[in-house]
Amino acid sequence: MSSFNVNPDQQAPDKEPTGLAGLASRFVQYRDEQAQHDSEDDSADDHESDHDDDSESTDSGGAHGVDPDDPSLGLVERLLAARARSSPDQADKITAILNSLNLGIDFTPPPRVLKTHVFGEANTPPTLSHLASLFKTKKYSKILVLTGAGISVAAGIPDFRTAGTGLYSNLEKYNLPHPTAVFDIDFYKDNPAPFVMLASEIWPGNHLPTKTHAFIKLLSDKGILLRNYTQNIDGLEVLGGVPEEKVIECHGHFRTASCTSCGSPMDVSLVSKSIIEDGVPPVCAKCGGIGKPDIVFFGEDLPSVFHRNINRDVKEADMIIVMGTSLQVQPVAGIPDYVSSKVPRLLFNREHVGNFDTSEYNYRDIFEAGNCDDGVEHFCEMIGWGEELRTCYENAEGRRKLREEKITSEEEID
Repeated sequence: MSSFNVNPDQQAPDKEPTGLAGLASRFVQYRDEQAQHDSEDDSADDHESDHDDDSESTDSGGAHGVDPDDPSLGLVERLLAARARSSPDQADKITAILNSLNLGIDFTPPPRVLKTHVFGEANTPPTLSHLASLFKTKKYSKILVLTGAGISVAAGIPDFRTAGTGLYSNLEKYNLPHPTAVFDIDFYKDNPAPFVMLASEIWPGNHLPTKTHAFIKLLSDKGILLRNYTQNIDGLEVLGGVPEEKVIECHGHFRTASCTSCGSPMDVSLVSKSIIEDGVPPVCAKCGGIGKPDIVFFGEDLPSVFHRNINRDVKEADMIIVMGTSLQVQPVAGIPDYVSSKVPRLLFNREHVGNFDTSEYNYRDIFEAGNCDDGVEHFCEMIGWGEELRTCYENAEGRRKLREEKITSEEEID
């Protein structure tokens, strides 16, 4: 199994492609550089030779003048073909990559075969009913959960990429070079004002956990939650009652703060006052640098707790549930690809994402389209957790405190 201990930076748009596209792209770059080098060598030889008429052309007709018999071409073909065989759902994608990059390879995807799916039935794609039946037998005891901004939309927090309503769609007023610049560490150091304005709007404290958060807590209460890897920075998992040791906030949180220059911890109450009340970036008392809450910006490493746990967790997981994410930001987006091929993968999302298979050859993936809360509630009804989910949702710490404050306020008025 490949390790997650690779370049940990989040992948912002317009950067080098990764995965299969990255492999092919890097090969093309290497091949073209090699061809240019060979061409320069041949040119030098031509000037020195008195037998130009006898020399043979180096253009063999391959892509970009590269010899189609070059063994490196065969290596790439074998690598990509092996990936296609191990991940049949990516075969069409691989073929498209090879064709679009004009590698000079005649690649035919391997034939796809129907597999007996992970729930034991042959010649039929897995369904939520299959999963629910086995779930009720307590077959799954180490469930890995991956969540994104979509699970907090019901709490009133916009996601990032939904056209018109997403966070990135509403950043024009900040006059950014591109939407993700607001979370770019170098941009923040040069121009902190846009993030300060945005942070004052999204700072946690005004939102409560959703039914999806309650579902994650239920998994934990029943002792079957291995870990919740969340890309969210709103802290609603912890507020909803999921133990902190079960939650890995891959992109950080607002509960602590530090200096971007010297790394010294900063008083988060002073940082929040500076941002929310004063509208200015917090200043480090030790070095005079700019501070920020400990959320992970593009260009920063993920928290060490991520690296300490991810490799072990993907090996131990016997099921993975993915909810409310576009699966576009690496390395977190790659988590579903690293669990065992024998592990069922359940996706609650408004749209299909990643490489979740929806074809007739699918043997382990289940995609439930729609809002996360609706999908979770439906699944809980199927497995007999409906009432528990509603109770857990109503009794979430934040919601309970809100009710108590409302009751106290009404008593004072009386």
